[in-house]
Amino acid sequence: TNNSDINVRVGFAGLTLELLKNAPPQKVFEGDIFPFVIKIKNNGAYSIKDDKRAVVSLIVEKDYTRNVQLLNEGKLEIAEGKSSTAYFTILGKTQIDPKGGEEIISYNVQTGKIDPQSEFHSSTIIGTVCYPYETVLGATVCVDTDITNLRPVKKVCNAQDLIFANGQGAPVAITKIETRMLPFDITAGSPPTNDIRPQFLLYVENKGSGLVIREESVTDFCTKSNTEHGNYNIVYVEAYLSDKKLVCQLDSEPNTDELGHIKLKDKKDIIRCYQEEGIPRTYDPYTSPLKIVLKYGYTQSISANYFIMKPVN
Repeated sequence: TNNSDINVRVGFAGLTLELLKNAPPQKVFEGDIFPFVIKIKNNGAYSIKDDKRAVVSLIVEKDYTRNVQLLNEGKLEIAEGKSSTAYFTILGKTQIDPKGGEEIISYNVQTGKIDPQSEFHSSTIIGTVCYPYETVLGATVCVDTDITNLRPVKKVCNAQDLIFANGQGAPVAITKIETRMLPFDITAGSPPTNDIRPQFLLYVENKGSGLVIREESVTDFCTKSNTEHGNYNIVYVEAYLSDKKLVCQLDSEPNTDELGHIKLKDKKDIIRCYQEEGIPRTYDPYTSPLKIVLKYGYTQSISANYFIMKPVN
C-alpha cells in the first residue's frame, strides 16, 4: 500500500502498556533483586515530545521493598529525588511510521523481609503512566445560508449531523457533530440583521481505558500522592471554521475563561462552538473545513502480583 493512504487518525488508543514475561517472576525470595519491565507503545496519532513529556512512576509496597532502581539512565530523565519516577518522550503514528514509537522502561526491584511468622507474602507492584495528548479532527461541513429552504435554486449541500464511529487515533474521541445554522442574535438597540450564525454541538467521549486529567496536572498526577478533584476529566477544546476560531463553551456556563473546556461526566459531554460574526443569508450555501483540537492529560496503570518467599534453609 502507498503510505500516504494510511489514515493514522483512527481508533481510540493513546499509549498502551504491557509487562514483559517473567518481569516480575511469580515467586521471589527475601532480598532478591528482580526485573519489572514495562513496554510502552504509542498507538495513537499524537507525538509526546519536547517540553510536553510523559511520566512513568512505580508504586511498590514500601514495607516489603528494599530498593527500586531505574535502569534506563541515559535515555530517560529521572525525577528529582525519586528513583522510581522518570520522564520520557514517545512519537505517535505517522504516515512515514504507521507503527508509532515504543519505549521499554526497566526497573530492578529488591524485595525486603517478610513477617517472621509468615512463610510468604503476596505483594503488588503498579506502573502508572501520565501523559499529555491531543485529538485532532478535520471534517467538511455545510454552511447552509438558506435555512428556511425558500430559494428556488438547488443547494450544493445541506447542513447535517456528522457521526464518527472510528475515533481519531486518541483515547478521547469526537463521536458526533450536530450542525446548526441559527438566525443571528439581535441585541437590543442594534439594527436588524439578516445574517446566520453557524453553530456546532460537539459530542466528546473518553473511549480509552484510562482516566482523563487536566493537561497541566500530568506531572503532579504521577509524582505526588494527592491530586485535586478539579483536575479530573477536563478537556480543552479549540475549533476553527475555515480559519476562523470559534467560541466554544458549555451551555450551562458563560465562557469565563479564554480556553473553552468541558468536564466529562460518565466519560462524556457536549460542548457548543459557534462563529462570533454572522454570515449574510445572501451568500449561496457552501462547504467549509471544520477543524477541532482537544487537549488533555491521560493516565493509565498496569499491575502485577508476586509472592515473596522465605529462603529454604
